[in-house]
Amino acid sequence: MSIIGKIESCLPSFTKTETIIARFILDHREDGVEQYLLGDLSRELGVGEATIVRFCRKLGLGGFTELKFLLSVENEEHTAARENSGEIKDILISSIKMTDSMVSSKDISDVVDLAGAASEVFFFGIGMSGLSASMGESRLFRFGKRTKAITEAHAQNMQASLCDENSLIVAVSISGETIDLIEAVSLAKESGAKVVAITSYLRSTLAELADYVLLSFGKPNYINAGAFSTVVSQLYILDLITSEYALRFSAEAARSKKRIARSIINKMVN
Repeated sequence: MSIIGKIESCLPSFTKTETIIARFILDHREDGVEQYLLGDLSRELGVGEATIVRFCRKLGLGGFTELKFLLSVENEEHTAARENSGEIKDILISSIKMTDSMVSSKDISDVVDLAGAASEVFFFGIGMSGLSASMGESRLFRFGKRTKAITEAHAQNMQASLCDENSLIVAVSISGETIDLIEAVSLAKESGAKVVAITSYLRSTLAELADYVLLSFGKPNYINAGAFSTVVSQLYILDLITSEYALRFSAEAARSKKRIARSIINKMVN
């Protein structure tokens, strides 16, 4: 039996509070209930986090994470067959537009101030967010800034422990709850580093740790975790930051781009 079917069959046995949770899931089954963090759903419904966990266990599940996983499976099976090139294009465009609406020019300017003052900028990310971190490093590096992308958990911890007040960490995570990333960022904060978070959740642990938060549009999906729409929104923010940096420090950026171009000109095929 599907998890939706199981919830429907158990409706008569639910308490009043459990029924509120069940009805919300059933009424929003195609709206991405699985994209909620436990705390966000608790606030949305006005019920305790422990109540939601008990609801999940009443369904025979290990907890809220397993419920989200099963909902992701069913939602993916329902929507995968309907996706076409036009819908994919609309999703990507919408992702950029939504991200643009959540980020102000002052936010970008403040982050560029931090980058300009830092002795070195480290980009932290894991999984698909690690790819975004690597792109951020590649882009900013070309403008003359000392940068390094670190996408492996142990290396992030080691680098974080060596940071100081002149270091800047740009931490990229859709959920803002990736355990290894949170650990590394916490170490960096203890070392005195400034932290910029690029995440989709303002109330996430990563956002709470950060000095600045830039919101990207994208929701975690256990089945379709490699969706490009989430990465596109992260790359859009990183492009805003690095482009503003190049404008702000135009002389340095121009010199660096010329030197880099000369260094690789012989590598190109005529």
